[in-house]
Amino acid sequence: MPHQVHQRKFGRQTGPRKSMLRNLTLSVLRYESVKTTEAKAKEVRKFIDGMIVLGKDGSLVARRKAIGWLPEQEIVEKLFTDLATRYAGRPSGFTRTTRLPRRVGDSAPMMLVELMPGVEEQTGPEAEAKPRRRLALPRRKAAAEKAADAEAKPAKKTTKKTVAKKTAKATA
Repeated sequence: MPHQVHQRKFGRQTGPRKSMLRNLTLSVLRYESVKTTEAKAKEVRKFIDGMIVLGKDGSLVARRKAIGWLPEQEIVEKLFTDLATRYAGRPSGFTRTTRLPRRVGDSAPMMLVELMPGVEEQTGPEAEAKPRRRLALPRRKAAAEKAADAEAKPAKKTTKKTVAKKTAKATA
């Protein structure tokens, strides 16, 4: 008995829920960008990533599984040719979700689900290697760096206004 297996129900029975997720997956693979509600976006990411992993596998079994989930043959071909080559160097993380303003009618939280660009598609500042985030330094090193930064900063210039303010406070 599988415990702690969670999926969103969306207030629907199994058939309509699967159909909705299948159609959302199909739309994202076709248009590479879809605007939907936050809950649906978070749930459909799993299916899109799974389909792209099948496309990267490229075996007959993987193709049959994809055909069983995606009803359109042209999208299956796109998955096994274009998307498989695009994401050949990427092990996971094929989708990006971005928050959008809430929907006007019912104020539902909206998200944009889009496919990430491939490694060869990235150009400009995004394509350059980003410096890795530094790990937290030990306290002594951090304190030493802070002291070095404080010494490197020039002292504030004293102007007539600041001198006048200080003398006014001292006399008051």
